[in-house]
Amino acid sequence: KPKSVQLYNQIGNFWRIKGDAQKSIECFRRALAVSPHNAEVLLNLARVLFNLQYLDDAIYLTRRSLEVQPPDKNAWQQYFTLGEIFKAYGHYQEASLHLRHALELKPEFEPALAALKDMESIPDTTIHIYTLLIIICLVLGVLLVILSSVDGNLEAEYSEVKTQRHFNRAMAMRSLKMGISPRALRTKLV
Repeated sequence: KPKSVQLYNQIGNFWRIKGDAQKSIECFRRALAVSPHNAEVLLNLARVLFNLQYLDDAIYLTRRSLEVQPPDKNAWQQYFTLGEIFKAYGHYQEASLHLRHALELKPEFEPALAALKDMESIPDTTIHIYTLLIIICLVLGVLLVILSSVDGNLEAEYSEVKTQRHFNRAMAMRSLKMGISPRALRTKLV
């Protein structure tokens, strides 16, 4: 069994490329057991977890890798990885920030340029969702006002129609038998 961090890291990358995430995770964990503050191993493990959609763990490990990164080494990979993870989360502003930082450190890095270009084509859905909610609330409010006024008008018309259509057969028959004019009866009632 190898004790070298670099050897565990290389074997872990081999398994990652081959598609065996479990074996690569095991190799990276062994490397971290030997050297828990190795930025490269932390980043490689974060990338495997990102591919498995363990986004929170991937963010933690990538940030940890960034913290322990030696000052003489360029951290563009960490920023690029954070950008990818936040893009997967749908946090496009934060993803854009990290991808731009990666490009500052490595200006011609094509995957970062492509990811930024891809995000520029995505509309800012938060604005659209809020706008849509405001429009829906306004439409519902207008409909409520219209329905309440129509309902009030219908009740008024119904009550008028009800009084106009009220017919008392017994009273009509009595007035006919007694020879009383229906108009005279109406004027007495009002």
